Amino acid sequence: MKKTFILFATLLSTLALISFKPIDKWIKVETANCKIYFPQKPTGKSEIVNTAKGDLKINIFLYQATPAKNDDNLAYILSETEYPDSVMNSEKKDRLEAFFKNSIDGVVQRFNGTLIEQTVTTLNGYPGRQVKLGIQGGKAVMNIRFYLVKNRMFVLQTITQSGKEDNTSIEKFMDSFEINE
Repeated sequence: MKKTFILFATLLSTLALISFKPIDKWIKVETANCKIYFPQKPTGKSEIVNTAKGDLKINIFLYQATPAKNDDNLAYILSETEYPDSVMNSEKKDRLEAFFKNSIDGVVQRFNGTLIEQTVTTLNGYPGRQVKLGIQGGKAVMNIRFYLVKNRMFVLQTITQSGKEDNTSIEKFMDSFEINE
């Protein structure tokens, strides 16, 4: 019995090490304002969106996994939106709750999702929210972290199949995010 347990523990440890890709093997993406690690090289896109409140500068980085890549998740996304300072800033404490609520509600509506959980978080003292959404009729889960750093909103997202939403790659991606101050 003891030999079986030791063999099983050794096998489990070996499988964990084989499937674990260290962060230094991930691809670092760095902008003037932040850095984050992706499991593979993402595509990047920048655009300016004209709104009634002013122009929004948006940078999006996306890595969409394919079945051949054998990834834990379907997609990893970083978006960075620069708001006019007069519209939103992390120092405008009286607007923060409504700002995050509108941001979360917008994502829920855009993906026709169901809010599973929401928590308040911070990064280096800047306000944030962490949410989990059920999407695609419950077939997939989106994990999102929102951070408002001065007049920039950083949104980190992963999409994974239901039942796989607690994998270590999600935390590795989310926790690798750093702001450049």
